[in-house]
Amino acid sequence: MMAWRVARWQRAIVALALLASQANGMAWAEEPRTLRGHDGWIASLAVSPDGKRLFSGGDDRSVKWWQLQPAELAGTLRTYPAGVTSLACHKDGNRIAVGMHDGRLELCDAQRGTTIREFPGHEDTVTVVCFDPSGNYLASGSADDSLKIWDIRAGTLLHTFHQGNEYDVVTAAFRPDGRQVVTGDGENELKVWDVETGEEIETLHGHEGTVTSVAYSPCGKQLVSASWDATLRVWDAETGGHLKTVQGHEAEVTAVLFTPDGSRIVSASEDNTIRIWDAGTYELQRTLPADNVVRLAISPNGQTLICGGNESIRLWNLLDGGR
Repeated sequence: MMAWRVARWQRAIVALALLASQANGMAWAEEPRTLRGHDGWIASLAVSPDGKRLFSGGDDRSVKWWQLQPAELAGTLRTYPAGVTSLACHKDGNRIAVGMHDGRLELCDAQRGTTIREFPGHEDTVTVVCFDPSGNYLASGSADDSLKIWDIRAGTLLHTFHQGNEYDVVTAAFRPDGRQVVTGDGENELKVWDVETGEEIETLHGHEGTVTSVAYSPCGKQLVSASWDATLRVWDAETGGHLKTVQGHEAEVTAVLFTPDGSRIVSASEDNTIRIWDAGTYELQRTLPADNVVRLAISPNGQTLICGGNESIRLWNLLDGGR
């Protein structure tokens, strides 16, 4: 993919998560809190499993960390030679994976900012990183048309999956049981891979634009994908069958996730909205304004929505309207 398309992806892709249930009387606070510290676009966010720390990386080549209670900048964890394009926090909360614009990938100490291990091999921007459920393996997708699976204990490369086209691996996600990983790319395809054997299981067709984001339901039975074609597509994760095309956004859909309880699908779009859908009926439940957004994350307790954009991080509190 051409460099301008990679740059567009970095601006457009949104990793979004929240836990918000109307049935439980949850509501959005009217005004977010704004935190500043980065000099440039914030391209990646990751929350520690205990919900106390937030890590952010961006065009200014730094990874910063923030306290979430109270919400404030704690400091710069590390500065790198290139822009930070992707982050993931390990389940132990002590390590983070850092992917960079120049193809660098490393495991970093989340307390000291020191490099624990480097993973050389990518030849272009590392677009996505994610740990498997066990925490033993790391997946890294890149604009070099590959997804790599690494053993973080030994530091060895286990598999390299090639999309088989000239476009970026834009997004990736592990199935909750850790046995499969799915990738999405600029050729409008999703590919499902066997983590143990390294073999391709199937290719899912249907989108008419770049697949920007993928997510498995918490139970692992459904897979949802987002695309520049302004739609979501829901798939049977067991058979690969197409279950539903969800329409409603008016521009490219840049991110999608299931809520942790699996009852909602949440999507973000370049139409400057976040939309919350019922995961059973696929009906639209709520539309929220969201402009100038690059990344989103959620605290583990589901009470704080975290939004990264141009030089600022905004935090919304989710309030229990019944209390």
